[in-house]
Amino acid sequence: MMKTDKYFLLITEQLKTAQSNEQVAIIISHAIADIEKQGGADLIRPFLTKLQDWLEKRSPLDYDSTQWSCLRYASIYLQDFLIMNLV
Repeated sequence: MMKTDKYFLLITEQLKTAQSNEQVAIIISHAIADIEKQGGADLIRPFLTKLQDWLEKRSPLDYDSTQWSCLRYASIYLQDFLIMNLV
């Protein structure tokens, strides 16, 4: 299993249980730091792209309002991160 797959599964489960936007930001930023430390910066973009795709496929019918809010925030957070790191 690739390192990004390991982190992907871990992060998706953590995001599902996040209770605030602050928790979402911490989960994602720690994942990025861990990937960079363990696998290198070249794995970050594929990981974030996969996570973004996963978030976009979620349905609000499958989550309570807090979970859905956190997942939507995660999507926005990732979009902002990707845009800011295009340079």
